[in-house]
Amino acid sequence: MSAPLERFVVGIEGPVVTEAERRLYSASPPLGFLLLSRNLLDAAQAAALLTELRSLGDPAPLLLVDQEGGPVDRVGPLLGVPFPSPSRCAERGSDAVHDCAFLMGRAARLLGFDADLAPVLDLAQPGTGAVVLSGRCFAFHAEDVVVAGMVFLHGLARAGLSGCLKHFPGLGRGAVDSHDARPVIDVHDVDLMVTDVLPFARLCRASDLVMVGHAAYPGLTGDQTPASLSPRVHALLRGDLGFDGVVLSDDLGMGALHGSLAERAVAAARAGCDVLVASRPGEEVLEAAEGVCRDVPAGPAVAARLARWRRRCREAPRAGWTEEAWAALAGEAAAFVESLERPRPARSGDAEGLPG
Repeated sequence: MSAPLERFVVGIEGPVVTEAERRLYSASPPLGFLLLSRNLLDAAQAAALLTELRSLGDPAPLLLVDQEGGPVDRVGPLLGVPFPSPSRCAERGSDAVHDCAFLMGRAARLLGFDADLAPVLDLAQPGTGAVVLSGRCFAFHAEDVVVAGMVFLHGLARAGLSGCLKHFPGLGRGAVDSHDARPVIDVHDVDLMVTDVLPFARLCRASDLVMVGHAAYPGLTGDQTPASLSPRVHALLRGDLGFDGVVLSDDLGMGALHGSLAERAVAAARAGCDVLVASRPGEEVLEAAEGVCRDVPAGPAVAARLARWRRRCREAPRAGWTEEAWAALAGEAAAFVESLERPRPARSGDAEGLPG
């Protein structure tokens, strides 16, 4: 791997590729692009934008979206049907979680996306994460999150999309938003393993991707180092849990991290991140990438993992976007959302929450 941005997932400023962005990314194609709400105005525009971004490299850059439903919903507004939150779907049972993921995945795939940075496996801790993460978590109990996460991944896979488990090793106890500041989750490592880490331990072998968050875990690492920059956290994921897929950093532009983008990227790569996510556009990302190439060159194991992920994305079936297909999918999504508002039929042996 020689091109500086071959380990970076980057962003663009708005709904069109600027001339400066086109020059930058044509000269040094990134591994992928992460598209946010600022980039997506309507379905036709989004599909055209993704087609253009794919043309900027050979091999074509991968196209990523964080489509969770609820507070983090990029494709629902394009359909005219906001998708329900993970917590809302989990309340209705595993079928609802699967069906929502399948519909969201089909919409994302129809637009041209390759991977969804979901599901969230963080536990909804009362009074902290339940407020900070605001509906993004499936449930409080780890076993319920395991069930929901698995069926969510199945729904995405049926739609032809890679999923990504986040935010390892669990952000649910965080009392502050890592976009703004660094959460410190001071829990004994044994307690963390049987609660927050459990969903990742159960599901990591079923996922191509795991995203490491930016919270600090002094009970696990012995210091205040963010998880994304901590070799100890990465050793837990790779060694103890046996994950052999692609490890992504959470967005390196978040307020939980300190220092320049280059310093953050080098530290994340040195700790064990295969992919560095930097969604803020600009020349600074190229400087960061050059620093990573110089100080932490990717070895054959990283190259093999990225090649395997890229191959799986390319082999997944893809249908071109059309107005007719989009309208039909919008109708299905609307019917699904409406079904969640109807009383759930009682069934013998039904338990509350996910089972069912």
